[in-house]
Amino acid sequence: MAEILFPVGRMIGGSVYKSFPVLDNFKKPKLDKEGQPATEFNVGVAIPKGTETHWSQTPWGQQVLAVGAQAHPQQHNLPSYAWKIIDGDSTIPNKSGRAPASQEGYKGNWVIWFKQRWAPKLSHGQGEPLFEVDQILPGYYVEVYASVVGNGASPTPGVYLNPMAVNRVAFGDKISTAATVDTSAVGFGKSAQLPQGASSVPLSQGFVPPAVVTPQAVVTPQAVVTPNPAFLQVPAVVPAAVAPPPLPVARQMTAKANGATYESFIASGWTDALLVQHGYMVG
Repeated sequence: MAEILFPVGRMIGGSVYKSFPVLDNFKKPKLDKEGQPATEFNVGVAIPKGTETHWSQTPWGQQVLAVGAQAHPQQHNLPSYAWKIIDGDSTIPNKSGRAPASQEGYKGNWVIWFKQRWAPKLSHGQGEPLFEVDQILPGYYVEVYASVVGNGASPTPGVYLNPMAVNRVAFGDKISTAATVDTSAVGFGKSAQLPQGASSVPLSQGFVPPAVVTPQAVVTPQAVVTPNPAFLQVPAVVPAAVAPPPLPVARQMTAKANGATYESFIASGWTDALLVQHGYMVG
């Protein structure tokens, strides 16, 4: 294992704020130890090439090579060894059919993808902590302090490059990626017409919002009742034991309920908390 401060490079992909699903070679989600879909943070950094013809000829590359050689003495020289370092000038397509040289920010650089399951520490300048979000984005220039570890007895021998800390050194032209899309500015939810079968109300447990029915006036004949004389005498003090119970709290439904009553929702399996959460009742 080695801990290396990599040279300044341009962040060309990934995110230090959002984790992504971990996929296997068949593009299916991998599971963690708890049986849940695994996620990881990944950061792609393009480090400018110098006069070297291979990344292992750089000071940082020599340290990475040493870790791999120690972890896998017989396998680290194989072409299939997973160094996680890409020649940005290569025209050989990757598994997704894309040549590195055709991707933005790759040419003229050694491209390194750092990955780990937890978010890295963030800083700027000379290591001052950085707590605000969206302060390190693809297109900015960063330094990565990473641990390099051999992956042990793996069917695909290689090294892990774990980004323990990412430091923003300078700004640059932003690179648009899936992690940087502003969903509030796309225009979602503005379609005036929904497809047949779509509902604005969750349909769990077969619930369908009841239609609004205008109640008809019902005339009930008034019966003649002779009052008990005791009721005509108002007591001086009302005993606490017989004080009238407090009035129930009124439930106010919102316009989103479309006229459906509180009782009809409750009868269909909803709770007060769910009604407030989904905007059908005033909290």
